[in-house]
Amino acid sequence: MSDGRPARGTGPDARPLPPTLALQRSLQRYRRLSPGIRAFVRARLLLAPLAEILGRLPSGGRILDVGCGHGLFANALALGSPTRVVVGVDPAPAKIVVAIASAEGLPNVRFVRGTVEDLDERDFDAIVILDVLYLLRVERKLAVLRACRERLATGGVLVLKTNDTRPRWKYRVAYLQERLMTGLGLTRGQGLYFLSREQNAALLELAGFQPKTVVLRSRLPYPHVLFLARPA
Repeated sequence: MSDGRPARGTGPDARPLPPTLALQRSLQRYRRLSPGIRAFVRARLLLAPLAEILGRLPSGGRILDVGCGHGLFANALALGSPTRVVVGVDPAPAKIVVAIASAEGLPNVRFVRGTVEDLDERDFDAIVILDVLYLLRVERKLAVLRACRERLATGGVLVLKTNDTRPRWKYRVAYLQERLMTGLGLTRGQGLYFLSREQNAALLELAGFQPKTVVLRSRLPYPHVLFLARPA
């Protein structure tokens, strides 16, 4: 938890950091935590194109990270620009404890246990959801997206990262990995509910968004896909 003092490199005169550097500095914040946590967040950084996604978020304003987990991406957002005010929300108590510990001294990020529906705050300039919706049934996906729509400011953007179901071999790799993670209890979920990019786009439209699809190029064997969605 922040003690109210600006962290090094995040004062009012600090310049925005390149996404890769912001993520590396975020990763360093876990060096005093348990080996398991360090391995988890490092794997997260290696296996997802987080730098490319981070570069698509506004350089300032209020940003909400839905399903923030251990806080790696939310911390990188805060470290990347002192003019961002970041809120991370996640229903897992243990992950929120880690996230709060990792944010020690960062004045522009805070973490809250709960779901997006629990938040009373509104008018976020951007909301980001990274690899969360595949854990939810369709009706819950829609409820989360509608809650995000209600909490966006006029002109705000929802940045949604998920996996496509094509090509099939990449989808199979992603599915087996997530089945292992949920089976071990490392990821909280009641099942796996992947949708194709077309199905995700249709769900965003049903929730009141106009989505733009961005295919995230990566050498890794995962069918990453990103949606930049603005209120319709």
